[in-house]
Amino acid sequence: MMKKIFILFFISVLMFSLSAFAATETTWTDNASVNRVNTIGKNLLSKNNLPTNITFKVIETDEINAYANGDNELCVFTGLLKYVTDDSELAGVIAHEIGHILNSHVAKQSIFNAVSATLINNININQNVKNVAAIGQNLSMKKMSRNEENEADITAVDLMVKAGYNPLAMVSVLYKISGNYVDILEDHPSGDKRTMYIYDYITYTYPEKAKLGYNSDSYKQFMAYATPIVNERNSNKSKLDKFNKEQEKLKTQRIKKLQKYQNTTNEFGWKASYTLLKAISQ
Repeated sequence: MMKKIFILFFISVLMFSLSAFAATETTWTDNASVNRVNTIGKNLLSKNNLPTNITFKVIETDEINAYANGDNELCVFTGLLKYVTDDSELAGVIAHEIGHILNSHVAKQSIFNAVSATLINNININQNVKNVAAIGQNLSMKKMSRNEENEADITAVDLMVKAGYNPLAMVSVLYKISGNYVDILEDHPSGDKRTMYIYDYITYTYPEKAKLGYNSDSYKQFMAYATPIVNERNSNKSKLDKFNKEQEKLKTQRIKKLQKYQNTTNEFGWKASYTLLKAISQ
């Protein structure tokens, strides 16, 4: 009898625990979660003096991605949001996509795709040469994408700092998501390279933010990887001088970019991206 009571008690405790977990688990597509995404998204925009007439939407899919469309919407997939553990990491995800819009990456890639595909299909060459040209076009696109991912990442860092979020959250969330691979064959930089690029930018440009650290397992795992690299670089004068020179150049470029972002009428700015996206989607 006591054994049965114990089993029933154990089952009831287990069921209560599961129901409590289900109640606290973020579904992301409920109204509260969508409002949370919009609140953080609009905070990033307003604190950086950017257009705020943008709607942030959540789409139910396991794909780890997000995109902007021609209706002034920035759509985030639940497959990406499931890696988010707090508001700073969510801000990092959203700020990265805003970075793609600000830098007109979608617009530029659409133009590049259209022009190169037209040239390959219409020039008078045999099919084998066309196939080789198409492969070259694909590799060029992937390199363009890797460069653009890096630019969107550090743009996100700038936006997060201005909006009051810890930029190290970018390192934390991307170290969970990014895989390690031969990045010449991919459209995103490998995970280690990508997070190290962000971390280096933060430590040089925002040293006071780097000192804050970040309380997450993925950030601790990243630091276990990054610390020996930083220590080795700091002990080598030529490497450290090269690092400082590169970062100072990047910092100067970023200051000029941040000024351009607030001009919504510039050729490769926010307005240009959405104007072209709108034309393509019609």
